[in-house]
Amino acid sequence: MNPVQIFFGAEGIKQVYGLSLKAKNIDIVCFSNQYDRIIGDYFDSNYSPKLYGDLRIKTREILPDTKKNRQAAERKDKQKNQVKFIKLPQKSESDYILFNNKAALISYNQKSPFVCLVTDSDLVTNLKVQFENLWKRL
Repeated sequence: MNPVQIFFGAEGIKQVYGLSLKAKNIDIVCFSNQYDRIIGDYFDSNYSPKLYGDLRIKTREILPDTKKNRQAAERKDKQKNQVKFIKLPQKSESDYILFNNKAALISYNQKSPFVCLVTDSDLVTNLKVQFENLWKRL
């Protein structure tokens, strides 16, 4: 298998999100707040209900420290779905998720949205270490 795959457009992003729903644990760094301009209501109406509902996937999320994100975090199961917040010095319409020894780097670029799905063990390990260190410091 190629250690890096690129998925283009809204459908590519949705496809990779769908792959993550097969994981037992997902670590998420979500800095985008205009993702709906690319994927519409997919995240809120399709992905989130599965992720936070019956699938029992454990998540750790790092989100921008906003009132909206804090309110949303209050509605989550704090054992199964943990959230920490970070102040962002600048906007970034991008996310990354770590699951099943994969890293999905998601760009919600308005002109050319895409996901870079990485299975290279060295790169995935690097991102996991970075996530762990950030998680511990927040």
